[in-house]
Amino acid sequence: MPDAIRVEQIYKKFRRGQRRGSLRGAMSNWFRLNSDSSSSAKLDPSEFWAVENLSFHVRPGEALGIIGPNGAGKSTVLKLLAGIMRPSRGAISLQGRVSALIEVGAGFHPDLTGRENIFVNASILGMSRAEVRHKFDQIVNFAGIREFLDTPIKRYSSGMYARLGFSVAAHVNPQILLVDEVLSVGDRVFRERCMDKMRSFRKKGVAIVFVSHDLGAVGSFCDRALVLSGGRSLLLADSATEAVAYYHEACIDKRTQPRQSQKQATVERLRLLKADGTPSRSFTSGERVRIEFDVHFHTDMPTASFGLTLRRTSDYVPVFETSSDRIQNEHLCGARGSARRVCYQIRLNVPPGEYSVGYHVRDRDAEKYVLVRDDESRLMVLGKPASGGLVDLAPSVDVRDVSGRKDDTERTRDISKQSAPAC
Repeated sequence: MPDAIRVEQIYKKFRRGQRRGSLRGAMSNWFRLNSDSSSSAKLDPSEFWAVENLSFHVRPGEALGIIGPNGAGKSTVLKLLAGIMRPSRGAISLQGRVSALIEVGAGFHPDLTGRENIFVNASILGMSRAEVRHKFDQIVNFAGIREFLDTPIKRYSSGMYARLGFSVAAHVNPQILLVDEVLSVGDRVFRERCMDKMRSFRKKGVAIVFVSHDLGAVGSFCDRALVLSGGRSLLLADSATEAVAYYHEACIDKRTQPRQSQKQATVERLRLLKADGTPSRSFTSGERVRIEFDVHFHTDMPTASFGLTLRRTSDYVPVFETSSDRIQNEHLCGARGSARRVCYQIRLNVPPGEYSVGYHVRDRDAEKYVLVRDDESRLMVLGKPASGGLVDLAPSVDVRDVSGRKDDTERTRDISKQSAPAC
């Protein structure tokens, strides 16, 4: 089966500090950037490569994630794929109808109503007016904006823009779907509906390119992933989780923590370790992780207690919190000048995503904590979950026939004799 998307050694150059004072200047610049003369490998001092020597392919029914820091070139790649811009060098081959959701409000006119913009945006994406009329109610129902349908969309929120834009793009029946970070402005329920819709597209053979800063979503949804930085490919992995782990390890937040103002104790060298003792910040769902940190006492602390917290970074919801005092660990005296190594072992029964690791130190009998850090380090949980929510409760399910026939009781009794799990 031929590739739906094939990108071969593409480059795209831009000019720094560019200003467009007139339509003539804008048109001149557009022709300069998109003409054959721009294919030169040489750059003027004011130019730079936004994308440089990039190659990849996407097969029908496959989802490719593109991740990287701000300014990495992710959105530029999508615009090149969508035909909004032409590459300065290289070739892009697309097989089939393309539907793109790249920027909030792209393809919409702010003074037109939602109803009018459905027809305008759908026509831009290649739908005929007859097709739009046929799918109009489906588009409106999916977007959930019926009561605002005849309101000019300049009065829409960014979330409503995203709802309407995705709904139109999703009902074009594309063979190729390009999705940028715009889904992040929608609410959680709508984002899940969008992900479900994209999963159904994959089953139908649609090729998807998905750009997102949500590493958990990329790891769980995409088959493969591309890591970009400065317009260049750092890694094109056959496993999305491998790419997510690589990016997380390379680009984890290096912000320094606030200086510890309390002088009763300080914490040093917080470490995240796999079961074999290997340092890591990427784990799979259900994997056991060892969390260690060293506490140095600067005053006497007769009944020292050491806590651990785990928070979901997307919304900072606490997923887990405990302390040595709660789990009835023997209290140790923290004598001035001494140090204690605290070692927690937990099993990451949580959905894929990024989590912050924190700790606290206190004297059990004191009213105040000596030291609290909610975001001392980060870890990434990878995998494809069978459930959602805050934790993975290792679910199982048993479905039985209770249609009301007379032999239901006997059938249930027979099943139970076969040691089937009870509901």
